[in-house]
Amino acid sequence: MKIQVTGNINEYYVQTLCMLFFPGVKFSKTEATESDGLSVNITVTTTENGADATVDLRTEKGEAVCTHHEESKAGAKVSAEQIACGKAFFEAGKKLTGITPSWGILTGVRPAKLAITGLMDGKSKKEVRDFLTSEYLVSPKKASLVTEIASIENDLLAKANRSACSLYISIPFCPSRCSYCSFVSFTSAKLLGLLDSYLTRLCHDVNQTIDCIRDLGLEISTVYIGGGTPTTLNENQLEILLDTITSRIDPSTLQEFTVEAGRPDTITKEKLQIIKNHGVSRVSINTQTLNNDVLELVGRKHTAADFYRAFEMAREVGIPIINTDLIAGLPGEGFGSFSETIDALIKLRPENLTFHTLCIKNAADFAHKRSNINAWHTFNETSKCVDYSQLSAKNAGYIPYYIYRQKNTIDNLENVGYALPGTEGLYNIYMMEEIHSIFAVGAGAVSKMVSRNGSVIDRIFEYKYPYEYLAETNGTRNEEKVKKIIDFYHNVW
Repeated sequence: MKIQVTGNINEYYVQTLCMLFFPGVKFSKTEATESDGLSVNITVTTTENGADATVDLRTEKGEAVCTHHEESKAGAKVSAEQIACGKAFFEAGKKLTGITPSWGILTGVRPAKLAITGLMDGKSKKEVRDFLTSEYLVSPKKASLVTEIASIENDLLAKANRSACSLYISIPFCPSRCSYCSFVSFTSAKLLGLLDSYLTRLCHDVNQTIDCIRDLGLEISTVYIGGGTPTTLNENQLEILLDTITSRIDPSTLQEFTVEAGRPDTITKEKLQIIKNHGVSRVSINTQTLNNDVLELVGRKHTAADFYRAFEMAREVGIPIINTDLIAGLPGEGFGSFSETIDALIKLRPENLTFHTLCIKNAADFAHKRSNINAWHTFNETSKCVDYSQLSAKNAGYIPYYIYRQKNTIDNLENVGYALPGTEGLYNIYMMEEIHSIFAVGAGAVSKMVSRNGSVIDRIFEYKYPYEYLAETNGTRNEEKVKKIIDFYHNVW
């Protein structure tokens, strides 16, 4: 897609608008690609009382030219230029495609941010909903959802210790790779053979990071072991990792301790008992769907029966909170199959249900089949699945407590976490809303340093791949990370 922009407008923002109507599109400044024939010419002019935008959007099927004038508003979080551009593009996109994106022109990964800000500024829920629908063209249904989530998050964040931190530990290994996965996870026998060496190095860095946290006088609120699939570790390896953590951190002092078990085919009763014995309060056991044909199609090496077996074992062991993930929009699964999965899982009554929408990222195997996957779905099919999941959860007594969105998601939809009241996943909220620092350890991990008032955020990246992470036998990389963290807390925090 060829993009030409004139005026005070961020080109990346224009790209996000394009993806609302043309998911997976590639961008060029010189010419429309032969495969899509798309182009957009945008002119934004600043006026005395606001901004004017003209959007000329062209496809092989036609052309739409739309204009919009947006007046400047005192205290607005977003410029009049950006709003004018967004609204003009929105109208042009609707004319050419017949699609009305339910999130309007609200882009970005954290749709709850605006709603939280509005509530904190003293606006009522109705005022926040009205603002989202009028200013950002968000549908009433989505505006209500995100306002409800913002209200719940506000109550939880009011109790949060902003001077605390969280610890994330990365296990970037899986028994096999799902076709939709874009995480750095390793599945071959050769790479899985790195696990013992990886674990030794990881435990060293966990200890060093905890030393840093203690030296800074910080309290650890939550610990999250993610991946990949942490239960790819065998029983002995899992015991070593959890011993390392609990020898330094008393689990009873934590608000939450999570292990993302994830794949039912990696779960044994012995592993779950080890997890329970170390004070873990929350595990994820994820099936994504209970349709065996779809599981096979997307590369999940387990069946619905495997999921039920793992879930029942977690119940028998007595882990307090179980989360289960589902994905709407998987290839080969329509509304009938997806709704059956929702009904079956709600009968199981996990404390948390997380509803994702399929996101086709460039690093995933599905990226090579992007056009086919988009063609498998009518615009409303996945939306219908998402609506059903959210309504069913609400009717069953679950509350929506966190939300995020990603680029290249089917129908531009959202990912929402639901919980039985009092079992909300706090790490998810702290990470998503950047409430405090996340100290991250292991290959592919990203530490996120957040200043006391949240105005400054600094990210520190680990080596992406385990073999890079292990290549540094002297551990200087983690020492450099610790130094950067200390500098941040002394100079910024």
